[in-house]
Amino acid sequence: MAKKNQPANDRLDAFLVEEYEVQGEKRSNWSKVGAAWPHQDGKGYRLVLNAVPVNGVVVLRLPEPKED
Repeated sequence: MAKKNQPANDRLDAFLVEEYEVQGEKRSNWSKVGAAWPHQDGKGYRLVLNAVPVNGVVVLRLPEPKED
């Protein structure tokens, strides 16, 4: 579990990205499925998933501020 004094930007959000096509235009749907936090020793990450993608691909990204 992440420490309370750890900055939020140390977290990476985990996404399942599904690509599809609509009328010849390529699009993608990003579904947040979890998050990852660095180990204290800096040599790895703890990945917590709420869902497992069928295709086995998880994309990790820095969190972005939510839009109002």
